[in-house]
Amino acid sequence: MPDLLVQSPPWVRAVFDHAWVPVRMLAQQLQCLPAALWAFLLSCQGGYVVLTAGESQYAPGPATLRRRTVQNVAWISIQDLARNSERPLHIIGHLIDHHLGCAGEEGPWFSEGGGVVPIWREEGARLQGLFALGYGVDEIARLSLRDYFAQSLAYYCRDRKHLNMVDPPMERWLRHTLWNRTFWQVAVQGQRSSDT
Repeated sequence: MPDLLVQSPPWVRAVFDHAWVPVRMLAQQLQCLPAALWAFLLSCQGGYVVLTAGESQYAPGPATLRRRTVQNVAWISIQDLARNSERPLHIIGHLIDHHLGCAGEEGPWFSEGGGVVPIWREEGARLQGLFALGYGVDEIARLSLRDYFAQSLAYYCRDRKHLNMVDPPMERWLRHTLWNRTFWQVAVQGQRSSDT
């Protein structure tokens, strides 16, 4: 967003040398996500990540961005980047959850048992059982299924050892799904089969 640093509090401006630093920080956080996940997200309609001076939040559905209507925006607060918190990855986790579950449309998200292909529906259903165990990496992860998925994904990227110590079943689930090449290969094959 234009003039993002100018709109930010003085303490945020003091953290960043110039306007591109927050973009680079976010890109650095997102490097941990698997290439196959990125390929899938890029094939979907909608799904935007926008830096903002406001609160970090995921807004499913239509939003206006520079006088254009877009779908499904992950608004990432420059303040969360300045704090170097897990919140940006958590918010993008919601976008991922939504798109894996129903391609960013209406319907159940991945964490709720949705899935664009059958294997994703099976894994989403398994996630519900893991949430019911009550571990959760922190209080945010214990709020809801969606927050459980998003916060666990954020910790997998930022502090995988801590996630494994506090919620080993979830660390294992992420390792065997989103970070597993076979998971993506089977999903692509399933998608091709359903297209024919």
